[in-house]
Amino acid sequence: MDQDFWDLVREYSQLGFDPLRWIPTCSNEVDSKILQYALNGIKRSSIKLLANWFDAFYYADGKIPELTRRVYSLSDPATEKEVEIKRALSLFRIHTEIGDDPAALSRTLQKFLTHFHSKLLVKKNTMILTSNHDSQFALFDYIELHRGDKVGFTAANNSALQVTDPTLKPESETHSNIALTTAIENLNLLGCTSGFRVFPIYDAPSKMLDRIGINLDAYASRYNLAVEDYSSLKIGKFFFGATAIANTLKELPIRYDQIEEGMKIILSNKFGAMSAVSLHMLTEMDHDNIANIERKGILLNVLSAAKDETIKSLSEPHFSLGKIISKYCPNFGLDFDKHAHIIAVYPVSTDGIFALEKLAQLTDASIVINDVPMKNEAIARYVTEEFLMENATSSSTSCHLIVAAENIANLIVEELRKTNFDPTIIGSFSKKGTPHVEIENNVNQYLALKAKMVRPNPIR
Repeated sequence: MDQDFWDLVREYSQLGFDPLRWIPTCSNEVDSKILQYALNGIKRSSIKLLANWFDAFYYADGKIPELTRRVYSLSDPATEKEVEIKRALSLFRIHTEIGDDPAALSRTLQKFLTHFHSKLLVKKNTMILTSNHDSQFALFDYIELHRGDKVGFTAANNSALQVTDPTLKPESETHSNIALTTAIENLNLLGCTSGFRVFPIYDAPSKMLDRIGINLDAYASRYNLAVEDYSSLKIGKFFFGATAIANTLKELPIRYDQIEEGMKIILSNKFGAMSAVSLHMLTEMDHDNIANIERKGILLNVLSAAKDETIKSLSEPHFSLGKIISKYCPNFGLDFDKHAHIIAVYPVSTDGIFALEKLAQLTDASIVINDVPMKNEAIARYVTEEFLMENATSSSTSCHLIVAAENIANLIVEELRKTNFDPTIIGSFSKKGTPHVEIENNVNQYLALKAKMVRPNPIR
């Protein structure tokens, strides 16, 4: 075993961060079904928490939304800091004992929310797990809007660092780069092309804060972004996340109710990029795994290159995607034309193939998939056969679903291909009213038994 690696793991753990917890699932978030159950159980609260993948507001010409951040103790929030603004994004860091139990999570959220009295709508809510009780917190980023002429939309998203490279030091810029990029990517998917502002959410011991500030400044300079530093959370535990907002002068491609039979589903990049990151970490944990994978024909240098490619993709925002999506959306205030515009989009990310289940539910329609393009197929099969990953179709943040009529789907594919995406038309919609996914080839070779049991009926 590599002692340097385990020394780093211990350093992360002492900082209150779980550097390896994400490996089996490529996610450190509360399971979406557990979260939905918990949110449905909250009663008589002035704060309404939803579980959307973004939020959006009307963009008033020349007016910039103001963000006010409040950080609360999960067990005893100081509500004198409560802000009387009607919209916010929230981020919770919850202990695994609570976050893995739907009833316990619902009770914890109910107790927390009873301390607040002002009405608040939270559509985008991120909930992250931790094994450290002292690392728990709740954060609200209140968004204050201004009146004016409506000329488009301001979209908003938040995220927290989950998958990263623990072979790097805690102060490495890779961690903050991934956290900021993850928040931005959903805004690109919505067709945002201007007004990008990023509000980092971070914490660490004071000796690391200057280095983190330098890393944030470098990211802002590299992409010519407004990165607004609201200082650390001052909890003293290692954490990275971000809230991001951006503008579009177009309509948003979220017309899930306008999906029609025969519309095509484009996958912007292949499924499964995360399997290389997980497997590479397992070789770091135990060098005996190197011989095991090479006996299966997976060379270490190939695995390392695949891991590096994925970490790079996670670290760099894909602004070209926003420009392509925007091109195929109508101007603000105009109707969608199903023969000229993208009808809907949805992020895949670490959900992998199960993102199709969520898209089917949003559209209330059946989906037929005839192609499941996989990145690093041999790696994905190996981690599944050896029960090392639950879902080897877990993908990077540049993997998305795009829905369009057949006559423009090929045009979108060609434009994506020109900007270093690897898109495929993977299937189409069939009838409305019966949301399910039918996959014509064998995707089970990429799904471990637990993943199939947790989601018994999404895929046929």
